[in-house]
Amino acid sequence: MRKHSKIPEIKYPLLLLFPVAGLFALALEPFGFASAGFICIFLLLYFTKQLTIKSSWKYTLLSTFLFSGLVTLTSFYWIWNAIRNISGQGVFISIILFLVYALLSFYKIGIVFFGSVFLTKQRTIKNSHFFLLVLPSLFLISDWICPMVFPVYWGDLFRNNILWRQMARFGVEVLGFVSIFSAALLYLMLLKSDKGIRHYFSYLIPIFCFFLINLYFLAESIPQGPTIHLALIQPNTPYAKREIQENEVWMTKTIQSVYDIGSEAIRNTSKPIDLLVLPESAIPFLGTLDSQNPHTTYSKSFVDVTSNLVRTSNTPLVFNELVWDKGTRNTLTLLHPLNLSSERRYKQVLLPFGEYLPGEKQLPWLRNIFPETSNHIPGELTDVLSFQTKMGERVTFSSLICYEILYPDFLRKIINHSPSEFVLNLTNDSWFESLTESKQHAGAGRLRSIESGRPVVRVAVTGITTAFDPWGREMMGELQTFQKAIGYLDLPTVKKDRTTPYIEFGPGPWRIMVVFLLFFVFFHKSRADSTIK
Repeated sequence: MRKHSKIPEIKYPLLLLFPVAGLFALALEPFGFASAGFICIFLLLYFTKQLTIKSSWKYTLLSTFLFSGLVTLTSFYWIWNAIRNISGQGVFISIILFLVYALLSFYKIGIVFFGSVFLTKQRTIKNSHFFLLVLPSLFLISDWICPMVFPVYWGDLFRNNILWRQMARFGVEVLGFVSIFSAALLYLMLLKSDKGIRHYFSYLIPIFCFFLINLYFLAESIPQGPTIHLALIQPNTPYAKREIQENEVWMTKTIQSVYDIGSEAIRNTSKPIDLLVLPESAIPFLGTLDSQNPHTTYSKSFVDVTSNLVRTSNTPLVFNELVWDKGTRNTLTLLHPLNLSSERRYKQVLLPFGEYLPGEKQLPWLRNIFPETSNHIPGELTDVLSFQTKMGERVTFSSLICYEILYPDFLRKIINHSPSEFVLNLTNDSWFESLTESKQHAGAGRLRSIESGRPVVRVAVTGITTAFDPWGREMMGELQTFQKAIGYLDLPTVKKDRTTPYIEFGPGPWRIMVVFLLFFVFFHKSRADSTIK
């Protein structure tokens, strides 16, 4: 006799995507409710199952576009400001560009939807295999093979729960896989709830084991290196369009403002500063690298500001500049007190439509739509930067510029190439004019700190300036956004040889595992699914 599940059926499951998108937004910053992330995934599992029952390619495509659009409108609505500011177009054209972006930006959900429909069309799959093997694997694969303009991983929905997020020691993809697997266990538990409470334990025990693993990582003792005193400067420089570059009054005022707040940071410190840090685009358009090229960005005023700050404090200075070296390059520069020598690291991962135009050579008319887009050249992999503290110790750091913090594979690559004791991220979120974007961007640094096992220090031009320890906990709070501010931080570094499962093994083993799981399910000889759908 067929028994009824306690999971009710919905007459129009497509409507379910509206609350799912709302829960997605609640899981991310500025709300950060990890419980909303679990409910979001739970409902997505239910919806995906309904797609396999309907088994319509058109309906699946509609669901993909609808979910992508809804997620963009609820979670990433701030993209509108970036499109409007970078394109320089009117409201009508900007709205069209934003809607096109919204429909395509979160296309990765299509891997889950289409993959599930395809597999269930080809094979009869037991519910347990479908939920525990197929769906978590498809979610991880979507993280793996789907590049995005603003990368967001399924594991990001759970980064604000201090206990659960420690699974990111294995990588954000694994955090997502484990979270979806756990939601699937709860789904199956409710699906078979007619068997009684005694059968709940077989579903809850794996979740309990995941909590124990997270608890172990949270209790982990990490060998520390030197503790250094940082002065983080947030000058609140507004985003600058190209016409500002020719505005001598504006540029002079900006340079003076940066110098004033830097001098204030030096005067007001309670202890000797080991490193003085300016964010990305504190002084836009200009650089300190002299060049005979007619496109040079060299500015004597910029040189004077940076060198005077270093001389006054007798402290190394990290700052961002735009230099000409076979092309324009977004650059992180370390200026040493001795001989005022400079070391530079060029940004390697450039922001599409912000720092370069994808397809511009083939479609040159794109430049008319996005006139504010730069044409930077990416850098190459280099060694870490190092400086000497006031105590005479040598400290190393990995440098990330803005957008690069969103890529876990990139941070892993630079740490394995040249180990460091902490990570320094200079960023500029002013183009987005959104506190939500700033918090979401900063939240990525939380997971990078856990993955790398190193503190991540984020210095932003308008906010959010903050820092995370190797467990993803905030170390200094957040400086208020959209105002000038100075943050002082006593940063305990870690040993250079500090490693994590993700740094050591990367995402490869887990990607191989999920491909194997899908092959196993596809070729597994299964009987007709007799469980309740």
